[in-house]
Amino acid sequence: MLAVGAVAFVYTVVMAGGTLTIPLYVLWASQFGFGSLTTVIVFIAYVVGVVGTLLVAGSLSDAVGRRPVLALSLALTALSAVGFALADGLTVLLISRVLSGVATGLITATATSAIAELVRGRRTAAVLSTAANVGGLSLGVVAAGVLAQCVTAPTHTVFWCYLATCAVAGVFWLVIPETADGAAGRTVRWQPRIRRPVLPDGASRVRSFVASGVLVAASSGVNGFFSSLAPAFLRDDLGVSNFAVIGVGVGTLFISALLAQTVTPAALVRRGIGTALLAVGMIVIEAALWTHSAPLFIVGTVFAGAAVGTLLRHGLSVTDALCHPGNRAELTATYFLFLYSGLVVPVLVLGLADQAVGTRASSTMLAALVVSTALVGLALGRRTEPASTPDTFSRPSTHRTPVEENHE
Repeated sequence: MLAVGAVAFVYTVVMAGGTLTIPLYVLWASQFGFGSLTTVIVFIAYVVGVVGTLLVAGSLSDAVGRRPVLALSLALTALSAVGFALADGLTVLLISRVLSGVATGLITATATSAIAELVRGRRTAAVLSTAANVGGLSLGVVAAGVLAQCVTAPTHTVFWCYLATCAVAGVFWLVIPETADGAAGRTVRWQPRIRRPVLPDGASRVRSFVASGVLVAASSGVNGFFSSLAPAFLRDDLGVSNFAVIGVGVGTLFISALLAQTVTPAALVRRGIGTALLAVGMIVIEAALWTHSAPLFIVGTVFAGAAVGTLLRHGLSVTDALCHPGNRAELTATYFLFLYSGLVVPVLVLGLADQAVGTRASSTMLAALVVSTALVGLALGRRTEPASTPDTFSRPSTHRTPVEENHE
């Protein structure tokens, strides 16, 4: 249990580094003189770091081991925090965001695989992985918002405090054992190159995996909005100026997602339920932006967060059920490619449209894009053969029957 907790803690800390910047964008925008489109570009720099790392080094821990990659991701997120703390212009912000993205790209597949290898029971492993992932995201944005409201020089102080947390995570790393098959003997040679994303064997299994990927990509559009432009929307359109309130408002998405992952019964972790929650959440958020209602915005955020958590947990369960020990990190990296690739297009569209047609119209375009993408994923998933839910399978997970939830 100590080893599992240590991996989860390191995972949480690195993921928190990816959202510390969210409440601070409005301060940097004022300090360095940039608008919504530049904010989106800074955020996309993070996504570029994540996606590039997943493509080049997604399978790194399968070859060299989980422990070295966990250490590298923690070191890179600490380095990015130093960059943010010392930033004196847009260039340093972009470089620091790329470093933060690289750290996230390294940790996602590696920590998820390590937890799956340490924990007995696929459902427990999926819950722990998603809790650490989304829990870190929520803690990062809430803590940054509260600190920004309470301390002087928040764009510096927030990151010095985070560096202290990274040091604690480094101590936890010391008790993490190596779990990757063959890593101790370095039997697998790894070379840095752009790798083609891997898919499971069998047409039905591929459809199940891709359906889960498309759905998590759709939910990522919501994450992207909350991780980039939501603070500016809250300030400019809903009149919220308190950084702590902004942090909690944005963090509500991740907290709701975390609760959906940890307390929702396995029988309810279905694609159809996640898609329905996503549609309701986007509709309510749109209504809030059109009526300038902060309470309605929070309600919509809760629904959207529950959708994000449900679809992420389901997709991780599907991925774990379809992989085998030799390619666990590689297939998990492909799943996270869906997730982070889904951040780019919706957020870029939102940033461009916000400057061209205004907040209301641009947010409506985002909602339509997110919901339509989710419906595509749901339709694709319904073409797979019905079988047991991923949570009911037992290990090993090599070459099983098609992994899919029962049709609803």
